[in-house]
Amino acid sequence: MQQVELNRSRVEARCLQRFAMTAEQACFPAVEQAARLTRFVDRKDLKEEKVELEWLISSRSMPTEQMLKADRDYWGIENGLHLRLDVTAGEDRSRVRNPTSALNLAMIRRATISLAVHWIQRCRNKRQATLRGFYDFMAGKNTKKAFSLVTVCKSSWLPP
Repeated sequence: MQQVELNRSRVEARCLQRFAMTAEQACFPAVEQAARLTRFVDRKDLKEEKVELEWLISSRSMPTEQMLKADRDYWGIENGLHLRLDVTAGEDRSRVRNPTSALNLAMIRRATISLAVHWIQRCRNKRQATLRGFYDFMAGKNTKKAFSLVTVCKSSWLPP
């Protein structure tokens, strides 16, 4: 399937060729299908034309259009969770080297962000509705609010 679209004010042509693949062929668990994505972006700042080639694998079978959309939407992860973990939670600055400790901290950070997203969606003060605002709110009154969050039976701001 071929597609030409405007992406970030640049003309981009993409061609996706899907094919069936097994986990044994890819040496990757739960693979259902794979695809070859050829992309050409018309960039006025570069003198030479460049064709980019990308290989995609998926754990579920999906139509070509959906696979093209999934390739485009993957930046949502980078701009959402990854940004929160790196910039606000300081995951890249962490110096923990023990694999078990690093895994435990990673799970705690992700659970905290899940709670923070619920809090942000219900926050009345839109200026405070950020991950940093959530951390500051939980640190209020010598972390008494954060401690009550994990010990209370029914929180008033979590969904039923």
